[in-house]
Amino acid sequence: MGSESGGRSYSLTEIFAIKFVLADIVIIAVLLLAGPWFALAITLLFVVTSFLIWYLVERSETEETVPEGATAEESEVEHDPVTQLQERYAAGDLSDEEFETKLDRLIDSNEQAEAAGIDTEELELERSR
Repeated sequence: MGSESGGRSYSLTEIFAIKFVLADIVIIAVLLLAGPWFALAITLLFVVTSFLIWYLVERSETEETVPEGATAEESEVEHDPVTQLQERYAAGDLSDEEFETKLDRLIDSNEQAEAAGIDTEELELERSR
């Protein structure tokens, strides 16, 4: 939600806090200059837009992370290559040697990515030898 040019990224909570501080200033100014009914109308407008923004942000984040017809847990499992490999091994699709070879390849890829400074948060592996 922050700028793409390397600026600070704000959380949804911080955005709402900033919005409400600015809204307070506007509401007080309208109350002093235009009267209580205009201030009440603007307050309601800010509240409604805040809920609308929250709803749209939550909805877009859910759509980005979960494919249609799948739950968040199913989505996570589908994208985890180690889990997919384990499921194939458990189903008998891979022999012991194939499983070990593919697992070693995933571990090596993860280590190379870390050495190159690439974020591998989704795939955390350690050698168990």
